[in-house]
Amino acid sequence: MAQDVYGSLWLKAAAMLQTIVLHEPLEARNDFFAWLCAETFLASNAVYMTYAPQDALALVLRIKHKGPDLREVSAQLRAWTNPAP
Repeated sequence: MAQDVYGSLWLKAAAMLQTIVLHEPLEARNDFFAWLCAETFLASNAVYMTYAPQDALALVLRIKHKGPDLREVSAQLRAWTNPAP
């Protein structure tokens, strides 16, 4: 009953990011809100990313135009993850 639907933190963050971008729950600034939610979720689980802001924006815009699937988004988030100290 308590089985995870998404097997990793990156998949969970990617699903959250994709869902918010595609369903636009807010009146405005959904792209920014989606990114902030995903990054905050990862940070709250001690996963920190380093990325160029324009690369993050490009990923969000690709999601908005239904480009990458969930696994691709997850892989990109993982690629931006800093190695553990």
